[in-house]
Amino acid sequence: MLTMDFSSFWDILAIPFGYLMQGLNFICGNHYVLSLLLFAVVVKLVTLPFAIKQQKSQIKMAKLRPKLALIEKKYAGRTDRVTLQKKQQEQMELQQQEGYSPLSGCLPLLIQFPVIIALYRIIRYPLKYICNLSDKTVVELYNKMNPANTVEKFGKISDHISMVKGLRANPTLLDGTGLTVDKLPNFKVFGIDLAETPSFNPSDKINLWLLLIPFLCVALSYLTSWLSRKFNDNGMNEQQTPEQKRSMTIMTMPLMSLWISFITSGAVGLYWVYSSLAGLIQMLLLAKLMPIPKYTKEELQEIQRQMKKTGADPNRVVKGTRVDENGKPRSLHYDGDDTDQY
Repeated sequence: MLTMDFSSFWDILAIPFGYLMQGLNFICGNHYVLSLLLFAVVVKLVTLPFAIKQQKSQIKMAKLRPKLALIEKKYAGRTDRVTLQKKQQEQMELQQQEGYSPLSGCLPLLIQFPVIIALYRIIRYPLKYICNLSDKTVVELYNKMNPANTVEKFGKISDHISMVKGLRANPTLLDGTGLTVDKLPNFKVFGIDLAETPSFNPSDKINLWLLLIPFLCVALSYLTSWLSRKFNDNGMNEQQTPEQKRSMTIMTMPLMSLWISFITSGAVGLYWVYSSLAGLIQMLLLAKLMPIPKYTKEELQEIQRQMKKTGADPNRVVKGTRVDENGKPRSLHYDGDDTDQY
């Protein structure tokens, strides 16, 4: 009977996905590389409804963005509190009229975040989630392998993947666990041992193919970020300054993926590559089936004319901050004695 110890809050999600990983690893004959690939595909299919919901939210936001930009233009140059409150109120009213909620785009990401944490837990701890060993047994095995650095709790063991490599080298350690070497995940593919960590250290045996994984991670992450920004551009990016465009490019630099890939085993980095590829394909399909609406310059001008018809004058731009006789900023109230400030 398959049972797993509940030792962490994340096991609420990790244990069900762990059973999935067990099944995939069995189907793939303990070839971990193939198991990770199928696992990444299944996870993307499970989270597809959240991606669709997020895409719909981005479509609504794209339709709103030109109108929100005109409201920004309307109140340009004013930073006093009352004016900012009025601008925010108009933006909220516009969002309500169009049926858009700012939280609708964040909710799918918030839901996926704990799932991602649980998934990486499964990948890092194959002895528990794939080999189905109890937390106590894993701790005992670790202490046998590291007599000079024993631990008392399961959570103190940072990486089970390196333990699998040690158990293959010394199979007698498995005596009494009910597990045999042939049931351990196979981390080798084409002579590359994914249980090892990519390193440039001359004292280690440098494997160029293993070193390729971190750079594939960062390249795919950057490509995904760049394409996402391109697909989400509805014609408003032309209004950005070069400084803003450079800033957005720097913010999307996925250096974190490079760093994580160099401090974890090659198996974790490979899953990141698989996940990025699956996410890239998903994004391309959604962009084709549910494209973000794009606006030409003429269409933006038409939106501006429609805004005028509703009573809002998007051409009204404040050049500077006006103050009253007491030196306090005057706000954009629609009072008769305040109209001279436009």
